[in-house]
Amino acid sequence: MILRRLAFAALAALTVTTALTVPAQASAPTPVVFDTDMDFDDAATLAYLCQAHKRHRIELRAVTVVNNGSGTPGRALTHTRTILEKCGLSGIPVADGSDKGVNTPTPDARAWTEKVLSGALGDGNRLDRPSVLPASLLFAASVLTARTPVVVVATGPLTTVAKATRLPGVAEKISRISVMGGAFGVAGNVEAPGADGTQETNLWLDPVSAREVFQRSRVDIVPLDATNDVPITPAFVHRLGAGSTAESLMVHGILTQPDIWPFIEQGVGYWWDTLAASAAFDATSPVEFRQDRVDVVVTGKSAGRTVISADGTPQRVGHHGNLTAYEAGYFAMLNGG
Repeated sequence: MILRRLAFAALAALTVTTALTVPAQASAPTPVVFDTDMDFDDAATLAYLCQAHKRHRIELRAVTVVNNGSGTPGRALTHTRTILEKCGLSGIPVADGSDKGVNTPTPDARAWTEKVLSGALGDGNRLDRPSVLPASLLFAASVLTARTPVVVVATGPLTTVAKATRLPGVAEKISRISVMGGAFGVAGNVEAPGADGTQETNLWLDPVSAREVFQRSRVDIVPLDATNDVPITPAFVHRLGAGSTAESLMVHGILTQPDIWPFIEQGVGYWWDTLAASAAFDATSPVEFRQDRVDVVVTGKSAGRTVISADGTPQRVGHHGNLTAYEAGYFAMLNGG
């Protein structure tokens, strides 16, 4: 109860020009909370969600930033604010902060992300400002004050989601969580001492929280099995550059940064996080799901690995992605098609 009261007290201090005060409508958009570690593809996901919000497809109630993922603490929150401002949505509440995960990204990975986003967004010299309240409290309050059940899009370690859903009533007010994470029938993408290579990065960073979220909530899992089918192609990046919105041009600017473009040309960049948002909101889902019982390994060299197990919880698992459907839906959302 103490945390719940703190959440509402802190929200009272926020400006009234926020997504939390959108008046009721006859056909209300889907309320959404975006939980992110603000890597380059998280930024592309936020651009998609901004356009969906402006087109009244969703109500983006808050953006929460975990500090134990690919983004640099403090800088990741600054990039989030910059993106929202460029999209004309600076009133949407944001917060960062999360408990330390089991594993940590390498300094080189964080430095790479920071260089790409600072270069694309032009906010390298912008002063970082701390959150008004912790991310988990903003997350919880945004869910609890929504008129209808909330859809969560989570594209980083699930530390904040786990912490927020421990509060009374929060998990019950979430209709589903679209998670980018896991690997089932394909190899993982973690190369770190002590890991056996079966894990996907987001869940490897905090496998304990991932398992907790899967046990408590209904989750649509968009794993590497699906994202491996949706590479970022140079042709599509060029098409985004000819788009008609600030969001489309911003994503183009991110993906054409000198530090990322060679990976796209080599075919080793994928629409990891954006696929989780597209799977949740595109009219034609670019992900083929099936029902499985899912668990997360939390100890040993396979910690962070997702497995199909009789002891797991029933979830929807993406087994394939459709590149054509993804590109059509993502471009249409970004550009009002």
